[in-house]
Amino acid sequence: MSPVDAAQDAEAVAGEAVEAQAEAAVARLRDRAAWTDVDAVRFCVVGLGVSGVAAANALARLGADVRAYDDKDSDALAATMERLDPRVRPRCGGGFVARRGEIAVVSPGLSVCSAAYRRIAAGSDLVVGELELFARLDAATRSGQGHPTVAITGTDGKTTTTMLVDHLLRTAGHQTLCAGNIGEPLCNHVGRLHDDAVVVAEVSEFQLATTALFRPRIWILTNVADDHLDWFAGDREAYIASMTGPASRAGALDTVIYSAHDPAFAAMAEALSQRSPTGPRLVPISARQPVVAGGFGLEDGWLVYAPDAENRIRLLAQDALGQDAGRPMRGVHNVDNALGAAAAALAAGASLEAVRAGLRTFELPAHRLEPVGSFGGVQFVNDSKATNPHAAIHGLRGTVLQPPQRLAWIGGGSEKDADFAEVAAEVAERAHVALLIGQTALRLEQALLQAGMAATDVLRCEHLQEAIALGFQRLQPDGGVVLLSPACASFGMFRSYSHRGDVFREAVRQLGSALSRRS
Repeated sequence: MSPVDAAQDAEAVAGEAVEAQAEAAVARLRDRAAWTDVDAVRFCVVGLGVSGVAAANALARLGADVRAYDDKDSDALAATMERLDPRVRPRCGGGFVARRGEIAVVSPGLSVCSAAYRRIAAGSDLVVGELELFARLDAATRSGQGHPTVAITGTDGKTTTTMLVDHLLRTAGHQTLCAGNIGEPLCNHVGRLHDDAVVVAEVSEFQLATTALFRPRIWILTNVADDHLDWFAGDREAYIASMTGPASRAGALDTVIYSAHDPAFAAMAEALSQRSPTGPRLVPISARQPVVAGGFGLEDGWLVYAPDAENRIRLLAQDALGQDAGRPMRGVHNVDNALGAAAAALAAGASLEAVRAGLRTFELPAHRLEPVGSFGGVQFVNDSKATNPHAAIHGLRGTVLQPPQRLAWIGGGSEKDADFAEVAAEVAERAHVALLIGQTALRLEQALLQAGMAATDVLRCEHLQEAIALGFQRLQPDGGVVLLSPACASFGMFRSYSHRGDVFREAVRQLGSALSRRS
């Protein structure tokens, strides 16, 4: 054998040893809940959105061997590159290239049903998302115990419930991190949390689809509606399974809080109850059903906790929710949100007094049944966060009118193949006029006419400002409410639901100013 051949053979043997070592490192981590040592372990982060950058930077700080991929080119990602740890090796504008012994961290924007995801999974030894990565890295802190986590998911209500839990725990004196699908990615805080901190995390079904061992101490499930089914290739059972997965992993020291009136979650709870005594503590909540032992509900206008079948502990009167913040929490859906948050806060160690005080002082976030103006006997309410029919139904039911007041509903937006039959029936029953915008206007119009609404009361508008002005005109002289609760996403006309809500608020202000100048 020539010296050159011998050198090549030796190099090949050394290279094979490196690859085998990388595969062994992944095998060591695969089934561990706590990743105590990722030094030199190979990771590839796919997608350099905010969660991808957070994951890549967290791993780089811990000494991992990190590559990152994104379909956008380097010019489009210039600002992102400035936020990326210099130890991360990015590949911009190029496709995923597999290497042996590597863990892939994928973006929540990448559907697990997509061909791209399947390619990544086939070329990687393990696939996780940023949520699972945070859980495993954080589990290595606090002497291997990790930080106690309250996690909240569901189709609707999860942001409000998350903020409520955070507020109640802070009112009780706890130090918290409120992050996840709300605010900052969790991985931004790996290794940086105070030992006594409680993690309060809003998590989406997209994030949950790439979890395997993520197991919060307290789990809140708000509701299920047919939204984002396209991400799951139309598979509703897979959509539900993504949300209930952590509950199926819960143990005797964990608490699962769920909406008892939601059939999917009620079925999950029934299955979990069969695991007793190894199963979690199950806490049913509902403002729409009789209160059961161990649950939270609404009785005689009071939010109550039932420690057993006979006793009731009053938490707060329904009309006092948010009262001290100057913005009452209206609607039965917000009562459900408050019940879930109160149950979680008490399970996390908050006192009854702190929970009562927090429920009174909580201020609803913007764009959720937010009054933004009132003039000429008409109130304008911004519920732009209602990005699907289920949420819009809550907004409609949460809008209170005093006869002879009437309702002008503004709906429509970008297309998500939603079924509008149920929300159309609600609008036809409650609204005096429907004002439709965006690419879904025609489908909504057809659904409203089929629901029995008169053609003269269903108006398509070019833009939101026109809808607001027409709504004001149609409510004269008796007054009422112009409600933006669109049942659709915002894209196409607006950057986001919050941008849509901001435009609504400003258009209302301008209309009020114009009317004031005329008078």
